[in-house]
Amino acid sequence: MKKSLFTTLICLISLFAMSQSPAPSKEITDFKNYTAELENNRRAATEKKDYITAGNLCAEWIAKYEHATPAIIQNFKSLNPGMYYNLACYVNLHGKSEEALTALEKSVSLGYSNYANTKVDTDLENLHDNKRFKAALNTLRERGDMGYILQKSGPYDNKTTNASPVFTYQSASSPELVDLKNKFNLDSVAGKKDEISKFKNLLYWVHNQVKHDGNSNNPSSRNAVDLIAVCKKENRGVNCRMMATILRDVYQAEGFKTRVVTCMPKDTLDNDCHVITVVWSKTLNKWVWMDPTFNAYVTDTKGNLLNIEEVRQHLVKNGTADLVLNDDANWNNKNKQTKDNYLGYYMSKNLYWLQCAAKSEWDIETGKPGKGPIQYVNLYPGNFTTLHISGGSVKESNRYATNNPTYFWQKPGDL
Repeated sequence: MKKSLFTTLICLISLFAMSQSPAPSKEITDFKNYTAELENNRRAATEKKDYITAGNLCAEWIAKYEHATPAIIQNFKSLNPGMYYNLACYVNLHGKSEEALTALEKSVSLGYSNYANTKVDTDLENLHDNKRFKAALNTLRERGDMGYILQKSGPYDNKTTNASPVFTYQSASSPELVDLKNKFNLDSVAGKKDEISKFKNLLYWVHNQVKHDGNSNNPSSRNAVDLIAVCKKENRGVNCRMMATILRDVYQAEGFKTRVVTCMPKDTLDNDCHVITVVWSKTLNKWVWMDPTFNAYVTDTKGNLLNIEEVRQHLVKNGTADLVLNDDANWNNKNKQTKDNYLGYYMSKNLYWLQCAAKSEWDIETGKPGKGPIQYVNLYPGNFTTLHISGGSVKESNRYATNNPTYFWQKPGDL
């Protein structure tokens, strides 16, 4: 319970440090320092089981925040739900169940979403049979139980439309792909073993060539050579979309058909999506999941590589029980990824709907004068759609909707 605010605080401080926008104002910096000091004191009080002091610190922060300037309210609003949640725990531990329920309800109304923690939090255990607690927990489940949300997404269908774009892939003989292969000696990187080992070797190579930085701005030139070059020159990273772009170009330079797939959450206000690469396996006669950000791929319990649709079906039917994440999945060779976090939460959230460009080619997302619109195809479950948000199109792109996974995941036409 007490970790939720501190984790958010670390992310907030990191965001200030890594942002390329102007430095925060003095009032923002002062409030950040105040929050960090208060958090340290809160944790110290908690370790001593001094719940009165810990709760008073939460109440102090809430009062200070809610009477702060608009700039502070905007910059620290993500901490407010967690602070109310912690306050609920502390006052409940002090025997004030009604105050705890009120604080919990306030937390939920502000957007708190940690359903898994709330469901088992022993600090609130005596409230589990209370109607108000159950109502708050149900609201949390609709917002924060990603597996449950995915299960309720609705079925696909097999309807097709003549307006749907044709998926195309770039030939390995294209000059830019030949140059990429020669520049980085990709034949040697891929190795001489079977197709699957080549997929993995190239995945590892991209993961280790460029670090992930989710807060970075995308470079203007979005192809493997230029992305790797700018990262080396500026000692920087790129976001998951650019990492998937690099791996796409690398795979296609080696003659494999590949797509960059954006994995999206149901909540259209949630800007935290994820982007991975899929590559067509002639051996398995299907697309397979390769995620360069986390050096990750997914198998079943028998070791068979899975594609996005298969992973999604497993999550809908049985959660993560029959899924296996490779042991060396990690973030920037620092943080090991676990199946429960990566698949049970993060990808369960981000597999609600999918998007990819109809064309898979070099520089597809690099802006150039006179370049035509990019065609994106969205695969939606049930009756869900996002096309209404921008009237069916966005700047410099056209979007098409389908509920047909057979069309979306069709075998490349020239194979």
